[in-house]
Amino acid sequence: MQQKKIDGARRLRLIQMGRRRKQSGELSLIEAGAYMAGAALLAIAVIKGGNYVYTLIRSSQFTSEAQMFHTGMLNATQNDADFSSETLTTLATNRAFDSAGARLASDNSSLKGIFNQPVTISVGTLSTANDSLIMSYEVPAAICSMSVAALTNTYSQVAANGTTLSGPNTTFSSTTAGTACRAGGAYATLQLYTSRT
Repeated sequence: MQQKKIDGARRLRLIQMGRRRKQSGELSLIEAGAYMAGAALLAIAVIKGGNYVYTLIRSSQFTSEAQMFHTGMLNATQNDADFSSETLTTLATNRAFDSAGARLASDNSSLKGIFNQPVTISVGTLSTANDSLIMSYEVPAAICSMSVAALTNTYSQVAANGTTLSGPNTTFSSTTAGTACRAGGAYATLQLYTSRT
């Protein structure tokens, strides 16, 4: 009888010692596997979500720059009603693109966008001849889709890859915008019209 009682007390101490070891922070193989699986899922979510967040940030940067260029072009042509003599060089000389910094050539002859693509300026017509400046800006298709709605509130007319998305005679449609932005492949060329009307 005495032997069984000692064995029972000893057994109780061994169980308590086992519980203490488990509670000391060591993981079983099953627990370690569960933590590793959770960490892998978290890493996948960060990688997949990271691309979206990066695109969202770049879209915001592009929209901001395009709006600054619009304001700069209006300021540089304050007294003009006819834009026929305006070029990228004259606009840059009149400080329309100062927000571009070093991406504007030192002789004001060329301008690169934030995606390292050339930005060009031409004269266009919305209502009367030579009443608008058209800035052509090449951007990734995803940036186009995410930015174009905001740009329709700034520019008189907006087109993507030759499709007019918003203007005096066109109401904006996000479906049309998405299709037009993807039509050129990986990049889309936005035509952004600035006018006094």
